[in-house]
Amino acid sequence: MPTKTTEKNSLTKKSVSGKPLEKPASSVAKETKIKVANNPSAKLSAKEVEHFYELLLIERTRLEEERDQIRSRSGAVDGALPEEGEGGDEDTADLASAMMDKEMDLSVEDEIEELLGSVDHALRKIQENTYGVCDLSGEPIPRARLELIPWAALTVECQALSEGQ
Repeated sequence: MPTKTTEKNSLTKKSVSGKPLEKPASSVAKETKIKVANNPSAKLSAKEVEHFYELLLIERTRLEEERDQIRSRSGAVDGALPEEGEGGDEDTADLASAMMDKEMDLSVEDEIEELLGSVDHALRKIQENTYGVCDLSGEPIPRARLELIPWAALTVECQALSEGQ
């Protein structure tokens, strides 16, 4: 028999499709309690969720700023590179050095984009009321791990498995 959900019992209201209705991030942080079957230590209070939400926003801003700095530095290097066939050995060495720097910047930029994706995934999990729960096992991610890596989507054990260790 279907049961009626109410705000009083802290269940999320569901849409016709059965999925939770999305709420603005600010209200999610205030209202969210993550529940994992019969595991009281897995619950994150609304205050804890808000704390991790703030950490994620700070990290996202930091990563975006770092990515923008790399992009502006990379653009400045492009205009300064000598054309092929110009100059002598010194220009060739400078060109090789500049190319290596650019490749390193591109590698760092890729890492930043990957981290931004992880941060965005964690922010979506807050929206979906699944933050702090491992994507693979459904087990709670320890708070200590979330403090170190707020965008962690896996427990240490599942992370090791995913990396083939």
